[in-house]
Amino acid sequence: ALNRATVGVYEMGSTFKAFTTAMALDSGLVNIRDTFDATRPLRVAKFTIDDFHGKRRWLSVPEIFIYSSNIGTARMAMTVGIDGQREFLARMGLLSTLKTELPETGAPLPPRKWSKLSSITVSFGHGISVSPLQTAVAAAALMNGGKLIPPTFRKRSAEEAAALADPVVSPATSEMMRRLMRLNVLKGSGRRAAVPGYLVGGKTGTAEKVVNGRYDSSKRRNAFLAAFPMDKPRYLVLTVIDEPKPERAGIGATAGLNAAPTAGAIIRRIAPMLGIEPNLDNPDEPATTLASFN
Repeated sequence: ALNRATVGVYEMGSTFKAFTTAMALDSGLVNIRDTFDATRPLRVAKFTIDDFHGKRRWLSVPEIFIYSSNIGTARMAMTVGIDGQREFLARMGLLSTLKTELPETGAPLPPRKWSKLSSITVSFGHGISVSPLQTAVAAAALMNGGKLIPPTFRKRSAEEAAALADPVVSPATSEMMRRLMRLNVLKGSGRRAAVPGYLVGGKTGTAEKVVNGRYDSSKRRNAFLAAFPMDKPRYLVLTVIDEPKPERAGIGATAGLNAAPTAGAIIRRIAPMLGIEPNLDNPDEPATTLASFN
């Protein structure tokens, strides 16, 4: 049977916006207080890039992240440029085959030709396929202070891990990404992943599946990339749901409605097993998270 975590490679959809946002901030070309024009769809070649729930106005970087704006994310990627994007994704290990103790691993499928259009679609996780484990390893670097650490299925001490760690983004970028992930659970598409007492952060992703070489709008693969506790992350949870169905007639089947609550349910169960005590005395935390962007 195919090991879907390490061999299967998939388009991870909007979870990739975490990488694009980190890339933009870490490049120094984009500031957290910058705004980008998302008033109208973006036209590139014969294609139109639009938002699922468009706000039709200029959006700040935190708003682009929590509203999961394709237009805003694309504009951030355009600011960095194609060469900068390829260099960043390579640095994050997303363009090379991940090495683990398992003999079988899937090679990522980047665009055959990096054009302006492919650069834009890659910015929000389309046109590039990677394994779930590869996504998780790269995301962990965004959460842990900026260090890419090769994964292992064996026991390893913190000292051994530190010796293997490769700095890929600055600690300041990592802290900003933790705040954005937390903000998304407080105010954005990840609200249903919230777990009382635990500072959960995360990013949703919905990608159309490719069937017989073509995108099939009726079949999706949803994901939620979560980490906790966000003040000092120790665990990362990547939940992927294959072809989710609407919970009931008349509502959608987006990642915010299924992958996010699934991740929340997993964290609610495993956090006590991992010995992480819930903190139920933190009423000011949402305000401080939001104030950090003022």
